[in-house]
Amino acid sequence: MITKGNLLVTSQNDKTVKQYNGTTGAFVGVAASGGALGDPLGVVVGLDGNLLVSDGQTKQVKRYSSATGALIGVFTSTNLSDPSGMTIHNGILYVANFDSPQGVQSFDATTGVNTGNFVPSLANPGPRDVKVNPANNRLYVLYYGAATVESFDLTTKSSFGLLMPAGNPIGSGGLYTPGAIAFGPDGNLYISGGTLGNLGVRRYNPATGAFIDFFAKTGNDNYSPVGIAFGPDNNLYVATQNASNVMRFNYLTGAFMDFFVPDGSGGLSEPFHLTFAIGPSSALTYTLHRDCLNNLDDPGMRWQIEGGKVLVNGTHVANYSSVKRISCGTTEQNTAQLWVTMFFLGAKPPENMTLQGAHDFGSGTEIGSVSAASSAYSANIGKQFKRVGDTLTIG
Repeated sequence: MITKGNLLVTSQNDKTVKQYNGTTGAFVGVAASGGALGDPLGVVVGLDGNLLVSDGQTKQVKRYSSATGALIGVFTSTNLSDPSGMTIHNGILYVANFDSPQGVQSFDATTGVNTGNFVPSLANPGPRDVKVNPANNRLYVLYYGAATVESFDLTTKSSFGLLMPAGNPIGSGGLYTPGAIAFGPDGNLYISGGTLGNLGVRRYNPATGAFIDFFAKTGNDNYSPVGIAFGPDNNLYVATQNASNVMRFNYLTGAFMDFFVPDGSGGLSEPFHLTFAIGPSSALTYTLHRDCLNNLDDPGMRWQIEGGKVLVNGTHVANYSSVKRISCGTTEQNTAQLWVTMFFLGAKPPENMTLQGAHDFGSGTEIGSVSAASSAYSANIGKQFKRVGDTLTIG
C-alpha cells in the first residue's frame, strides 16, 4: 500500500519501484514490480492514485496498483521509444521520449490516448526529463545529449527556443549529461548532472536560462546524480545511480543534510527517477467551448440548457452538458440551480464527472462541488469547483 507523502524511487537493476518513508527514509516495501517490467525509468502517481511507470525496455508506460504493487496493465505505448521522465499537468501525461521519435509525447492521463507530441528544434538531443513550469505554464524538456533545456507552448506545442545554448559538449555552468529537472520552492530551475569532480545539481533562471549557481554538490564521483525532486519539507532529494542512494540537501543553502536513503536500502540498485506520493496537482483546469445555449419555459419558470466541448491545453478531452433551473425561489438573488456533467472521450460508457451548485447571472460565475463521478474521477467527489467565463477549475 502506497502511503501519501512517501518517497518512490525506480530501481533499474532489480526492475522494481521502491517505497520509502517520507519522513525517516526507512524502506517500506516494493511499490511496483512484475508485468515484464524491463527497465523502470520514470514514475508518477496517476489521476486514479495508481502508479505509472515508464519502461525503457518495453517502450511502454505501465500502470501498477497502489494497493498491491501488481501490474494493472499497459497504460500507453503509442509512439514511445525509451521513455524516461514523466509529469502530469491538468489531466495530461507528458513523457520524455529518448529515442526516435525524440521529443515529448502527450497522453490523456485518464485514458492513455495520445494527444500529440512536442518536437525538438535540435537533431538527436536525447530528451531525458520533462516538467511544466507553474509560473508560466510552459513545458520544459531536458536534453541529455545537448546539455540544455527547450521550452514549449502547451496549447500549440510550438517551441519558445532553447533556454540556454546547447553544450559543446559542456553547457552553461558546467552542465553535462544532465539527468533530471525540477522547479524549486524559489521558482528557479534545478538540473542534475555535471562532469567528474563537478557532479551535483545546478540552478538556473527559468525565464532567461542564466546560470545562478552550483547549488548542491554530491562531492563524490560515485554519487552520480540522476533523479531529483523537492519533498514536502521543501528540501532537495537526489538519486545517485552508482551508489544507489538518495541524498538530501537543504533547500535554502544547498548544504548536504544526510543520506536520506542509504546505499542499497531495500535492494535499491541503480535508481533513476523519483517522486513523492502526493499525486499530481489536485486542481484540474478545463476550458469550456460552448456549442449551444437554449432556454425552455414551463409553468415553473425556465430551464437554460448549454452544451459543448471540454478542452485541456487546446485538446478536446470531453463534452459537457450544463442545465440551469430558474424558479421563484432563485429570482430574488438573480441566480439558478446548476448541474454540469462532463463526458470524457476514450471509453464506452464514458468516464464522467457531475458538478452541482449555483450560477450567478450578475457576474456569470458558477460555484459548487463535485457531486458524483465514475471510477476514474471518484477521488474528486466533494471537491469545490468554480467557473469564470470559459475556465472551469476543480480543487
